[in-house]
Amino acid sequence: MRPDAGPPFPAVPPALGQLPPGLARLCLGVERFCRRTLGLRPGGRLVLALSGGADSTALAVILHVVAPRLGVRLSALSVDHGLRPESGEDAGHVKVLCRWLGIPCKVQKRDVAAAAGAWGCGLEEAGRRVRYTLLEEERAAADADWIVLGHHAGDLTEDVLLRLTRGAGWPGLAGMPARDEGRRLLRPLLFTPPDTLRALLRHLAVPWREDASNASLAFRRNRLRHEVLPQLRRENPGLERCCATLHRLGELDADFWERTLDAALAAQPWEEIEEDGVPAIVLPRSLLGGLHPAARLRLYMRALRAVGSQGGDNGSPVQPRGATLLSLDKALREGRGNTRFQLPGGVEALVRGGSVRFTKAAQSSRKSSSPAAVTPSASRP
Repeated sequence: MRPDAGPPFPAVPPALGQLPPGLARLCLGVERFCRRTLGLRPGGRLVLALSGGADSTALAVILHVVAPRLGVRLSALSVDHGLRPESGEDAGHVKVLCRWLGIPCKVQKRDVAAAAGAWGCGLEEAGRRVRYTLLEEERAAADADWIVLGHHAGDLTEDVLLRLTRGAGWPGLAGMPARDEGRRLLRPLLFTPPDTLRALLRHLAVPWREDASNASLAFRRNRLRHEVLPQLRRENPGLERCCATLHRLGELDADFWERTLDAALAAQPWEEIEEDGVPAIVLPRSLLGGLHPAARLRLYMRALRAVGSQGGDNGSPVQPRGATLLSLDKALREGRGNTRFQLPGGVEALVRGGSVRFTKAAQSSRKSSSPAAVTPSASRP
């Protein structure tokens, strides 16, 4: 079978007026979400991240249907990770899908296994980093406004649970954002159930590719998906609705804390310095002393992400354990000096003299210390 062969597509791509009422409402609901929640404006350019699976195939079909109403232009990128023998056929499916829908498409192939070895990380992490890097490169090359992902309500529920198991704090515990301004990501299907997406494809007779690795219990996300979440759904069949509500509450709280921190930093800015050629952010005593502990924790997160982003990783934002930030704040309150914390993203926090300095840790320290390690110095102020 040729890589760009596969099951046939319908003769004509779908149009809104040809859909049955239920599927038309689905597409119109995504359109409203794009306008009201994601803030899409006419004239925008979008790069769709397509894998060939049911979710991204449905994303392409729905956005093809509503793009004329939204006034946006679409293009697509598919990343072949080279991890499975059939990965080339998956990329071929994406090319046929995009030709059918009239969406310009590119395919990039990368050796993710080699990248994982070079970076000293797992295949999931390496694949994510490669994928987001290539998507951002394509967005810039296409002069597009946003990268659009096919994450749906089931993915949101999984993400909430993954963050819980990692010890994430609030409001990050509410899951991935629908609109990620910093990384130029949009998730227009975030509150859409996956069964609804598959029902759309089945009704239209649109084929998709199944990734066999999604069934492997070697990956944490799959273990949660296949073993933990079915039990939770038996306890509460409305689990996805609960996570969607949690997400909306988290978005509101995140906005509140952003505004609170903006006001605090306007009154007393943090300090951006450079030590031995390494940029650092210092939160001075005069800034930290006037803040509630809850605000300080959010300020630590902002500084951590600002320093962590200097590494150029286009993957998910760093998510430190809440317990680590609480320990950092305890060290500050108790007046401990020269107390160091190793944080995600290769960032080190140093508590000294009533201030906290965030900087990129040395490579040797990053390899030898756990993300939540606390290393107090023998000396005290």
